[in-house]
Amino acid sequence: MNRYKEISEFRKEFDLITNWFHYPIATFLCVILSNTFITPNIITGLAISFELLAIYLILTNFIEYIFIIVILLQLGWIFDLMDGMMARFKKMGFYHPTHPSNKGYYLDAVSDHILKFMIIAALGYELSKNHEFGLEIGMLVLVIHAITQTEHTLRSLIKKGSTQFQNNNNISTHIALAMNNIYLFYLIFIPINRIDLLLIFFGAFEVLLFLKRIILFWINEP
Repeated sequence: MNRYKEISEFRKEFDLITNWFHYPIATFLCVILSNTFITPNIITGLAISFELLAIYLILTNFIEYIFIIVILLQLGWIFDLMDGMMARFKKMGFYHPTHPSNKGYYLDAVSDHILKFMIIAALGYELSKNHEFGLEIGMLVLVIHAITQTEHTLRSLIKKGSTQFQNNNNISTHIALAMNNIYLFYLIFIPINRIDLLLIFFGAFEVLLFLKRIILFWINEP
C-alpha cells in the first residue's frame, strides 16, 4: 500500500475516467513491476506492441476480434501511463538526476502520435468496407487530427518563455481532456461497432478544442 501511494504521486492529471479507472490499474501494475528488471522503455515497447496488434486485428477481422481490440487499445493506454510514472519513480531516462536522457521520452511521445494516426487510418479503412462515406470520413478525421497535433506542437514551442495558461482543475477542464482522449472513444464506440460515430464525434470534438485553443491563446498571450 505504501508503494502504491508513493508511485501515485507521479501521476499526471488527465480526464476523470483516466484518473479513476486507467490510472489505478496502471499504478497497481507499476507496483508489481517496480522491483523487477522492467524499465520504462520496456513498458513503452509493450504499449506499442499492444496497439500494433490491435491495428493488425482491425485490418484482418474487426468483427471477430472486436472485444480483444478494445482490451488491447486500453492496455496500450494503461501502459502509456505506466512508462512515465515508472521513469519518474525510478528516476530513469529523462528524470535521471545526473545523466538525463531524452531517448525514452522521444520513443514514448513519437510512438504515441504515430500510433494514433495508424489506428485512425485502420478504423477508417474498416469503415470504408461498410459505409458509403467511410473512406472520406476516415481521411477527414486524419486531416483534422494532423492539424490539431501540429497546432499543439507549434503552440508549445511558441509558449516556451512566454505566458503559460492556467491549468484549472474544474469540470470544464476535465470535459475538455475527455474530449481529447481518443482511448475513451475506443472504449465507448468500438464494442457497439460504431466506428462511424467514433470518428465523427472525435473529429468534431477536436475541431471544437482546436478553436478553443486558438481563442485562449489570443486572449492570454500579450
